Amino acid sequence: MTDERSPIRIHVLHCGSMLVSKAVPYGGGVNLKNARHGVFDKVADRVELPVSAYLIEHPKGKVLIDTGWSREISPDGVYDSSAVKRQLPGYLAAFYHPWVEKGKTAAEQLAAMGIAPEELSAVVLTHLDADHTSGLRWVKNAQRILLPEEEGWWTIRTVYRLRQPESMYRGVPIEHFWFKGTMDGPLWWSYDLFGDDTIKFVCLPGHTDGQIGVKIKNGKKFVILTSDAAFTERSWREKILPGYGFNEKAMLKSFDWIEEQANDPDCVAVIANHDPDVHPQVIEL
Repeated sequence: MTDERSPIRIHVLHCGSMLVSKAVPYGGGVNLKNARHGVFDKVADRVELPVSAYLIEHPKGKVLIDTGWSREISPDGVYDSSAVKRQLPGYLAAFYHPWVEKGKTAAEQLAAMGIAPEELSAVVLTHLDADHTSGLRWVKNAQRILLPEEEGWWTIRTVYRLRQPESMYRGVPIEHFWFKGTMDGPLWWSYDLFGDDTIKFVCLPGHTDGQIGVKIKNGKKFVILTSDAAFTERSWREKILPGYGFNEKAMLKSFDWIEEQANDPDCVAVIANHDPDVHPQVIEL
């Protein structure tokens, strides 16, 4: 275990925004009606959500979790429909309605901190949806780029592929890792990055089969990053399923595990990727 006198710092970075149908975070279950709302709802009927990435400053290296939107998707720092459609298929462009302010891509924020991509010990993709992979090429020179094997295998073979354009990651050297049987997560599957229990990638299925959350621990204290297993705190506290995904039973099991972790007195924070109530900050363990 890392010495508690050696801190671990978690930087919560907002790397753009998306204007999505209210059915996306709070649809109450997967059905065709919610899918249609996701693509066709008018701007007035949508809700703005942040798109987050996380820099973990660990004694053994710097780790970036997800990559947010790229500069190409929003060249002038505002919503640009033409630019979005050059990056995403039309239905995803309509679904996300994305933009990222100037200076706020993951790569730009790292540069402002004086961190070059080559200094990252790892870039970790929680899953392959476009809002998590769009900025990948800007940090492709990291020492390792990691993705769960289950996520990479299923994406190219199932309906998930419709949500996860290969253009976001094609040609980038991605290293797949296998989950191991542990006591963490709803399936008891996780992967220990440094082999010391301080950064564990926990399988949280439902949104996709291979999606991970991240458990960052120093001593007894820990933080949970839910990725899209829960869009917001309200999601998992009130057990409100999103309006799209593919496995409602698995999503509910992931909610239960997140709630269990949140109720642990040693849990410092549970952070959902798209929660508008979570602001950029640094959490130290």
